[in-house]
Amino acid sequence: AANNAEQGGTAPVKTPAKVTTEQRRRLIKQLVNQAGGANTEDLAARFDVSYMTIWRDINALEQDGQLQRVRGGAVPREDAQTEPPYLSKQPLHSRAKERIARYAAEHFVDDDDILFLEAGTTVAAMTKYLRRQNLTVVTNGVETIYSTLARLPELTVMSCGGILRDKAHTFVGPQAERFFHDMRARTFFLGATGLAFPVGITDPSPFEIQVKRAMAASAERTILLIDSSKFGTRSLLQIVPLEQISILVTDENAPEEYLAQLRAMHVDVRVVASE
Repeated sequence: AANNAEQGGTAPVKTPAKVTTEQRRRLIKQLVNQAGGANTEDLAARFDVSYMTIWRDINALEQDGQLQRVRGGAVPREDAQTEPPYLSKQPLHSRAKERIARYAAEHFVDDDDILFLEAGTTVAAMTKYLRRQNLTVVTNGVETIYSTLARLPELTVMSCGGILRDKAHTFVGPQAERFFHDMRARTFFLGATGLAFPVGITDPSPFEIQVKRAMAASAERTILLIDSSKFGTRSLLQIVPLEQISILVTDENAPEEYLAQLRAMHVDVRVVASE
């Protein structure tokens, strides 16, 4: 289902007392893009119109290529987001990613841990460094699952299932979201497309974001793994507020002004030096 929470660094859309059909549809598009989705019940209440009116608006906006209709509401058009294919991201900044992944696995994983690993390339690189005993890895990433095969049966690996996205090699959708809402983990290891102030940690796909938010909500702590190229980059939607990040691991080229701001927000910043 679409998420109607208005998260992010932009101001929430204000709804005038009375609007025309054209104005309402423009505002619906803004709401959906800001929040990563909206459901028909909330939209009908916000604009004081019937569900059928909202569905007509959503259908018209979808036909015009402005958003994408989903069960219960609408989300931003996925094909409008700037998201490179998974395999094209693997070679990018690979040395820094490997150092970050190794540091995270060696410093923030204990015996008997249950870990949520999202599907990003830096997080997936952790699996080869998981040496603790009785670990359970829970993921929505096909490549993350594949990377654990050499470690079986030492690791217990669980996946959520759902709708398989070709671009990211991930399972998304209501089944994946419910799965992580019902699970509990000690640590969620998160990657991101970008980190910029004031919007925070961002990603281009509303489908990925819903699953990542469910992981964060069900974990005791969230650890962000990003290389220095991600700082100052922003994508369409906020994943979680920066206040939800317990620890950030990055490389020595990360801009100090960003790290200082994060430390001021009580984020434990770890900088991994080159070897």
